[in-house]
Amino acid sequence: MLARLFVFFGGFFVLVLCAALVVPYFVDWTGYRADFEREASAILGRKVTVQGDATAKLLPFPSVTFSNVTVAGGPGGQPAMTVETFSMDAELAPFLSGEVLIFDMRLVRPKATIDIAADGTVDWAIRPSSPFDPSQISIEKLTVTDGEIALRHAAGGRSHVLSEINSTISARSLAGPWRMDGSLRLDGLRSTVVVSTGKASGDGQLRLRLKADPDAYP
Repeated sequence: MLARLFVFFGGFFVLVLCAALVVPYFVDWTGYRADFEREASAILGRKVTVQGDATAKLLPFPSVTFSNVTVAGGPGGQPAMTVETFSMDAELAPFLSGEVLIFDMRLVRPKATIDIAADGTVDWAIRPSSPFDPSQISIEKLTVTDGEIALRHAAGGRSHVLSEINSTISARSLAGPWRMDGSLRLDGLRSTVVVSTGKASGDGQLRLRLKADPDAYP
């Protein structure tokens, strides 16, 4: 589950941004905020809104920054996800060969509520209409600062909170393998965490290796 959560954080924003801003390989800089909101909403099936500032530049490399991004669909009419600041720098040359290289991506205070059904299904799915092949998108560095995820398990009626998520994440492709190094609190218990995965199989399975070092249990 932990692997799928950080794959979601990175993969969601990369796919959404790629669909919004680099299809085709040139950006309509006059309408990129509206493009981002429209394409992100279409991919997720949830309304995505940039409530804060939006800036973009093409040189010396494509770079965008959005503040106060919200994704609708949470409990009680609340957002399912918010991000205080989202910024990304990409290499331009790989676009010409149909690949996307994200060399620096930053999520500041992302917060999400994730419902897990009784059968283990996570209620956050990238729609299959995405125009990008996950194997063609790689992330050199994704930094998450002060993230938080509220997990709600339908099977047992329990809830957990992953808070103070501070990590560096990389991925050879969105299909894997992924690696995460950082720290977080699980229901208040702080732990350093190292996570690595294999490549996702055709049936969606993902091999996971996890090393956790809780402060309370040396």
